[in-house]
Amino acid sequence: MADEAKKVGIELFVLDDGWFGNRFDDNRALGDWVVNEKKLGGSLESLISAIHERGLQFGLWLEPEMISVDSDLYRKHPDWAIQVPGYEHTYSRNQLVLNLANPQVVEYLKNVLDELLSHHDIDYIKWDMNRNITNLGNGSVYLETQMQSHQYMLGLYELVSYLTVKHSHILFESCSGGGGRNDLGMMRYFPQVWASDNTDAIARLPIQYGSSYLYPTISMGAHVSAVPNHQMGRMTPLETRGHVAMMGNLGYELDLTSLTEKEKEKIAVQVALYKELRPVVQFGKQYRLLNLEETSNEVAVQFNYKDIILVTYVHKLSTVETMETTLKLKGLEEEALYELVSTNQVYSGAELMYAGLTVILPQGDFLSRQYRFKKR
Repeated sequence: MADEAKKVGIELFVLDDGWFGNRFDDNRALGDWVVNEKKLGGSLESLISAIHERGLQFGLWLEPEMISVDSDLYRKHPDWAIQVPGYEHTYSRNQLVLNLANPQVVEYLKNVLDELLSHHDIDYIKWDMNRNITNLGNGSVYLETQMQSHQYMLGLYELVSYLTVKHSHILFESCSGGGGRNDLGMMRYFPQVWASDNTDAIARLPIQYGSSYLYPTISMGAHVSAVPNHQMGRMTPLETRGHVAMMGNLGYELDLTSLTEKEKEKIAVQVALYKELRPVVQFGKQYRLLNLEETSNEVAVQFNYKDIILVTYVHKLSTVETMETTLKLKGLEEEALYELVSTNQVYSGAELMYAGLTVILPQGDFLSRQYRFKKR
């Protein structure tokens, strides 16, 4: 997979859940952050070296705040799990939450994760948190239990502050069942956030649209995934999946080795184009050209950066006997000239803002267009 990733121009290879302890399913091993070399077929160091030798960066998945009952950590410290004494556990995703209100837990995680990050040349960490906190009751007195949620967050901030300062070269991305903890408190430490575990391109449109009201585009991870989408069952063209993901930090979560050569060629083109457009998306001024509501059948977003204008339009379902959509661009200079890169057609800023750009699409569902203008 890494070889195929290198061929299409991908920059970062991420090793997901399952690399540690006795993690052969999601019933066990959370908390045992020890490399399973038998499963990897060698050391983590050798895998990282192999990835780096291919010119790729290496990333790793972690879920440090969680613990499995079937784990060495739980067998040693069952009292470290958040729980109400005398009651059975309440599970979500077959896991419990570590009590980060306990300074011993925070110190343990500091040591374990620092050891992992200090002895492996890791470039990126995906920090997951896949369940909410329930059954608060670890306090020795009632008032202490009442304060547990607040103390938990203080412990978490202490932990991530320690790690991000000591390992400042690593990009940390926050994830919580998707965007369950997409907030400014975590963004202070983790500058990138996984907005949602729903990777279906059409479902991502309102997610990304809503996120843009609160957070800068540069903070939002957005991926192209396989079809049919494993959550929605939807078949969306690769071009549309790419256009939607390019409205954030582009990534791919699919098996490149299972794709056709034609599909991989398209991905290579997408990746090369995004590398050109990345500053426009990450640092440009964003305009929402079409307001996305629950009943909307289309969305359009514009980014302006220096002399580049990028417009992305997505149409959900095909319609008949309706006029084509005309997009009126924003933030241009009326008397300046703008060249549409794909056709070399030239428009004035006044024409694009007041007459607009008419979108012509063929028949079909889930189609998109991407327009790139360069100011002359």
